[in-house]
Amino acid sequence: MPNRERLIELGWKQGALLLPNDGRLKKNAHYNIPDDTRLLIVSQTCDLVQGSFEKEPYFEVLCIHPLGREPKGDYGFEKNSRRIEFSVDIDGVAYWYSHPYERHTVKRDVLLDLTPAAFLEDEKTLETIVRWLARRYTRTAFPEKFVKRIDARKKQIGKKFADLNSFVSNVFVKLSTYKELSDGQLYDLEIILLMKAKTFDDKNQYKRCGELKDQLEHQLNQCKGINVADINIESTAALIIDGLNGFREWDYSYLSFREPDNSAKPVDI
Repeated sequence: MPNRERLIELGWKQGALLLPNDGRLKKNAHYNIPDDTRLLIVSQTCDLVQGSFEKEPYFEVLCIHPLGREPKGDYGFEKNSRRIEFSVDIDGVAYWYSHPYERHTVKRDVLLDLTPAAFLEDEKTLETIVRWLARRYTRTAFPEKFVKRIDARKKQIGKKFADLNSFVSNVFVKLSTYKELSDGQLYDLEIILLMKAKTFDDKNQYKRCGELKDQLEHQLNQCKGINVADINIESTAALIIDGLNGFREWDYSYLSFREPDNSAKPVDI
């Protein structure tokens, strides 16, 4: 049977889980893999079942570990670039966590000798994990001078962004320039706080979000060399793609200061 048909027949797809009980699955790992860990296949399904092992010699796995408690909100829904926690039942364990650096490649031909131990059946959770990994590479990089100016009040600004987590699904920002500016030159900002339609239509939640918006604007304007030219709250039901021309997503979650290890927090936004 050709390799592609065999791999499909065995059930290999993105989201398949492997037990770390085969030395071939650990060969390229640069970290310890405990026995209770599961190896989540994050490679895209079409690449995983490619018929030629020469064209696609490897697949990629991500270690997920039992958590032992309910997930914390600060580590869910891609809110932290260095850790994710989620709820999904796998072999009777309900709570799991992962670090993005606990990934490695495995020779793809080993899949011909194995079968999936289980699957991460919750498609939404799988999509979240894959998107969380992708954002390590795709999130916006801002000018270093801009970052340093924000960094001067990162604690206060981070707190406001953390408070907004309950109301805002995305933050988009447009800078007057993405070049490094000299001292005395201003970065003018336009900001869009995007609320889900249901939340936007809730008067109480919209009011609270508006209060936080004003507080965030105040904190940003306290940064030397930063000027908020415009900041608005928009609904996902009303905002059109053209309305985001020139805007870039601001991963405000990376400014969260609720984690216990402050030294681990990135200052890049």
